[in-house]
Order: sequence, then C-alpha cells, then structure tokens
Amino acid sequence: MAVTLLCTGLILLAVELLIPGFGIFGMTGLACLLAALYLYLGATFEAALIVGAVLFFTVLLGIWFFRRGPHSRIGRWLTLGLRSSSDKGYVSTDVPRSLLGKSGVARTPLHPAGKALIEGKTVDVISQGEFYEPGTPLVVVAVSGGRVVVAKEVKE
Repeated sequence: MAVTLLCTGLILLAVELLIPGFGIFGMTGLACLLAALYLYLGATFEAALIVGAVLFFTVLLGIWFFRRGPHSRIGRWLTLGLRSSSDKGYVSTDVPRSLLGKSGVARTPLHPAGKALIEGKTVDVISQGEFYEPGTPLVVVAVSGGRVVVAKEVKE
C-alpha cells in the first residue's frame, strides 16, 4: 500500500509540474507522499509525529519560498530578472508623439472613437467624450501609448 501511495504521489506531483493548475494535483500528491511515509514507518504514534514534523517543515519552507525565495540566489536563477519597460525600448504599439498639436479632419463618425485624416494618414483617434461627424476639423490634444486624443479645432 505504501509503494502504491508513493507512486501515486510522485505521478500527481509530476502532473502538477507539467499542467499548472490550482494546486489540487500537487496537494493530493503531497498527501499521498505523507501517507506513504506514515505507512512505511509503521503507522504508529511516532510515525504520526514524524509525518507531522515533515508537514510542518514543508509549510515553513513554502512560506519562506514565497516571501524570501525570489530574492535568494536560487530564486533569482529561477525567475526572469529583466524588466521590459518603455525606457528600454519595449512598447506594444508605436507612440505617434509627432502628432501632438497637429490638425486633421474626422473621416468617420467619432462616437467617441473613430478615424481621422491627420497629415495625410488615417489614424485611429478618440475624442474627449464628444461626438463628431465626418468632416469636422480636429486637433490632437494628447498622445499616450497608442491612444490619440482629439478635440474640435477652434478657428480664431
């Protein structure tokens, strides 16, 4: 029986490693391993104390790993330490900062998002909540990320 529980526990832990989930396979595998250890030690009171101590130290190790582990030498080796920031050139979309302050014309209805013709290019834009009809003169008031914010151009 102990050998069966040992094999089942190892298989369940392998499944947890290969198919990450909610930890059900891992917890069940750990329970099987602890039960196999208990049966192997003779199913006595002393065996229960040993299994309890192993469980206690396993929980302590888990707490340490989640709190201090990522900052340890092993944790740094296991995790990706590089950060993908826009300062280093990682962007999800092109940021058209050159459009800021430029004028254009709405090509589609802006309710509040749509398309506008700015400097001869069709650009996806969004208004500041207002609805504009096609042909409305617009000016770019903000650019953040891939989002181009426009407002109605006021002629003086």
